[in-house]
Amino acid sequence: MKVIVAKTAGFCWGVKRAMDAVLEASAQSGSHKVQTLGPLIHNPQALALIENRGVSVVTEPEHVQGGTVVIRAHGIPIQSLRGLKERQNRGELNIVNATCPEVAKVHNKIKKWSPKGYFTIILGSKGHPESIAHRSFAENGSIIISTMDEAKQLTSKELSKCLIVAQTTYTVKDFQEISSFIESQATDCIVENTICEDTWMRQDEAESLSKRVDYVIVVGGRESSNTKHLAELAQRYGKPVQYVETAQEIDLSQFSGSETVGILAGASTPTWLVEEVVDHLEETNDSLSKWVKKLNRAFLTPLIWSASVTFASLGASQILDYPNHFFIALSVGFFIFSMYLSAPYLEPLGLGVKGPANAKFLEINRYLLLNVSMTSALISLIFSRYVGPNYFLCTLLAFAVSLVYRIGLNTSQTKGLSLRSIPGSKDLFVPLSIAFLMVTAPDFENVRIQDVQHYLIFSIIFTLALARTFIYDLRDMQKDQVLGKETLPIALGKTRSLWSIGLLITFCIFAVGLSSYLSANPISLWHQIVMITALGYPVFYWWFYHHRFSAGKPRLDVRPEFSFFLVGLLTIL
Repeated sequence: MKVIVAKTAGFCWGVKRAMDAVLEASAQSGSHKVQTLGPLIHNPQALALIENRGVSVVTEPEHVQGGTVVIRAHGIPIQSLRGLKERQNRGELNIVNATCPEVAKVHNKIKKWSPKGYFTIILGSKGHPESIAHRSFAENGSIIISTMDEAKQLTSKELSKCLIVAQTTYTVKDFQEISSFIESQATDCIVENTICEDTWMRQDEAESLSKRVDYVIVVGGRESSNTKHLAELAQRYGKPVQYVETAQEIDLSQFSGSETVGILAGASTPTWLVEEVVDHLEETNDSLSKWVKKLNRAFLTPLIWSASVTFASLGASQILDYPNHFFIALSVGFFIFSMYLSAPYLEPLGLGVKGPANAKFLEINRYLLLNVSMTSALISLIFSRYVGPNYFLCTLLAFAVSLVYRIGLNTSQTKGLSLRSIPGSKDLFVPLSIAFLMVTAPDFENVRIQDVQHYLIFSIIFTLALARTFIYDLRDMQKDQVLGKETLPIALGKTRSLWSIGLLITFCIFAVGLSSYLSANPISLWHQIVMITALGYPVFYWWFYHHRFSAGKPRLDVRPEFSFFLVGLLTIL
């Protein structure tokens, strides 16, 4: 079976924004209650995880108690919002407005035209909280319609002077057809296409994907309007569709194993639910395909990470003129490979912090991954011995400290002392370990005085490793918060994290520029160019792949590890 996942699958930016708001409110609430007015989003699995963070749901404004109330992504009627603001002004509660900005744009359109005498026609779902909120802003009357038949029943009075808007998740094709019909019948009509960009991108991909596959599975909450529309679009193209909330609901008896299956997901569907569906479907594959998928999932990322560190180590050794640079690089590379594979199993909070789909995969393949990890650790120590006895002891110390760091010390004196109790300390420990083994530990073997070049290369390697960690942590920040994982970006916040790594990168770039004046052995111009390019790449990567794109995934993702490969170019220059 071939499985194709839509590039737009997963949370839209408006839902991400709402999830960030409620998780941040929960983290800062202390002993105060955090409530959402109505379900934050239409996905019961995501809501269950939020509830585990101490967030409750109230259905009516008058039921909101003291503490913090988060306004759902769909928005609420203006009358309810005014009542809550009055209570906030009296100091009874605090409001966090997580209304999607795209929804707020619709409110502004209605506020603009309704006072001018325009009757508001909302193309959307009756009873949907977003459409209900829209109606509250229409002081000159409004109606919600969803079909052409309902459009044909509009009265001449309603059509004499009307404004047409849409629920942000409405179907693009239906909006075009119905709005064109109303416009042809109305005397004075203003048409505002308020369907958000993310919606039409998902619907376009649903159309193109449905044409390429034999079967479509749509993943999302049953109350989610945009997810329902995706299922309807797939059915229009004559493809069999299963609409499920979780992987367990899939009827595998419908598949022979030779089909091409497309997976679509609504804007409120977490990525880990999509991953579970993919895993469940791939269980129908033949043994060879399963092994190829398993090996790719288990080892691709750690292989890329360890290979990039190995290559960077060769470059660093070239600059610092270390002997045995080949063995240093291999020792560091296998150290990273071993630590990456064993890390999930040494996590004090358990495999659950990796998400349900990944936790299941890691548990099933525990024996394979731990054995490969231990073998890699042994190989790392063997190569370190070829460098020299002091470097061997440094590598052994790094493994020991890593183990103690992850599992802690359980004695009567320490009472379970662990450095992991410091929020986000892992994000500093890994870069320090890499920089130590790559740059500092070889000096113990060669017994040389550390100079400006040494401190510069150490700072560059540490900064690049920390930037890589921050990029992945910021990308997964929302999921980590929901699952209870602690990282440095969670402790600092997104803005402070970006500023911190930005300042560190800027410092290193200036240091590279000044190194020719400060070091007894000036770095060549070409080497300086390579170092500055490597330091600038994480900034470019974050902007291009995580800031520039608001929906969907790029076709080619050149990973953050590329900066380490750039440092490796120092070997051949």
